[in-house]
Amino acid sequence: MVKSLSPHKILIVRTFVVFSLLAFAFYSFGQKKNQIEIVGGDILDFVEKDGRKANKIVGNVIFKHQNTLMYSDSAFLFSKTNSLEAYGNVRINQADTSNLYGDQLFYNGNTKVARVIGKAVRLVNDDFTLTTTEMIMNRETDESRYVVGGKIESKTDSNVLVSQKGYYHAASKTFTFKDDVVLTNPDFIMKSDTLKYNSGSKLVTFLGPTTIENDSNFIYCENGWYDTEKDLSKYYENSYLISDGRQLEGDTLFYDRKIGFGKAINHVQITDTAENIVINGDIAFFYEHKDSAIVYGKPVLTQVFDEDSLFMRADTFKVFGSSENQRTLFAYYNVKIFKSDLQGKCDSIAYSMTDSTIKMYKDPVLWSEQNQLTADFIEIRTANSKIHSIFMDANAFIISEVDSIRFNQIKGKEMTGYFKNSVLNKIEVRGNGQTTYFGQDEEDKYIGVNVAESSDIDIMLKDQAIHSITFIKKPVATMHPIGSLNPKTDLRYEGFKWLIDIRPDRDEVVR
Repeated sequence: MVKSLSPHKILIVRTFVVFSLLAFAFYSFGQKKNQIEIVGGDILDFVEKDGRKANKIVGNVIFKHQNTLMYSDSAFLFSKTNSLEAYGNVRINQADTSNLYGDQLFYNGNTKVARVIGKAVRLVNDDFTLTTTEMIMNRETDESRYVVGGKIESKTDSNVLVSQKGYYHAASKTFTFKDDVVLTNPDFIMKSDTLKYNSGSKLVTFLGPTTIENDSNFIYCENGWYDTEKDLSKYYENSYLISDGRQLEGDTLFYDRKIGFGKAINHVQITDTAENIVINGDIAFFYEHKDSAIVYGKPVLTQVFDEDSLFMRADTFKVFGSSENQRTLFAYYNVKIFKSDLQGKCDSIAYSMTDSTIKMYKDPVLWSEQNQLTADFIEIRTANSKIHSIFMDANAFIISEVDSIRFNQIKGKEMTGYFKNSVLNKIEVRGNGQTTYFGQDEEDKYIGVNVAESSDIDIMLKDQAIHSITFIKKPVATMHPIGSLNPKTDLRYEGFKWLIDIRPDRDEVVR
């Protein structure tokens, strides 16, 4: 006996069936929307592969998943897990913007991650071609990566990059490369531990130790960026540039390769290995094609000699080269010099690196041990990394202190002082020669003062003190008793200035 349902119960059953069908329809629609679709193939079969039910498609296989098409010679589609395996002439077309080629494809429609393997896996778009042997593509994050070595060849320029690991974000056109990164350009080769490259902007960002090298220079940094299209770059952290035997370094370096211009900021140092010269400062400009440089900000020059160093301070240093390989360094304003056996001060200096001469201008003064040398113009001549001689032109004057009020003096139109083993040992006076010399006996007691004049005078020194004087032309000499003349009024030549208070020490120059 069949029991009939009441009208009320029939309504409940019908309502449940309707809602069940609607729920199934919505679920099926949702699954279909995310499901991998078979678009084409020559042969379709239902098989089991590795214990899983699958659709096997052979010949001209095409799948679609959302806005992505996948092609191959054969494939297995696993509907239950929404995944596929494809073999032979694999290609993934991503929204008509890029194509990924390989021999094998493993794709999960739920995670949207594709793994492509092959002898030459290639990711190709309008900007570049990336070649590797295995690549992972994540369609959800729009990223691709390789970890087995890869090569990127740009289509818009001649850049070729290789690395062990690479990560590509398609939306931003940004690569991140790691381990043994080498970027080859017709004009340079770049090597790095880690860097980023934007294929749209052609901008390279360095994130680790990096070198950039070409025929004319070498650059090192540990942070910075390089615009490969404009040839502009900026470097940070232990950065330096080497060009033609000279090195420029600083906390920050800017370089325009096209015009050969460099700028260094903070803790700047320019090193010239050929001349054994180092210039330190706060800011430097480097003109590669002119072989020139300018250094500002309390700059200090150091020149290394065999057993000593010469230090020089000025407001500004400028180095200029020429087509004849002649290079001159200019030091402008408030120049101070310190060497253990020679100190100096003047307004400006011109240093010729060709003949190793230092020319001092405007109120120059030098100190060699107890001797003070002044003139309108002074030229220091060096040879074999040692001071050979000093030439003084116009109002040449040498003073050495005897005591607080008495001074030995040599004056003339021109003078040349000669050095032996870095010690002043001979002075030649040419024109209007005058000398005032306090004589001493064997017990070093002063016995008188010799005042003499002669057109030309030769003076020999011993232990930086006058040892002998030779008057060459028409000498006039008088020996005065030690107390017969006032040393402050009678025994000082015109232009006498004792400048010991401004004699620079090492700390004043090097600080």
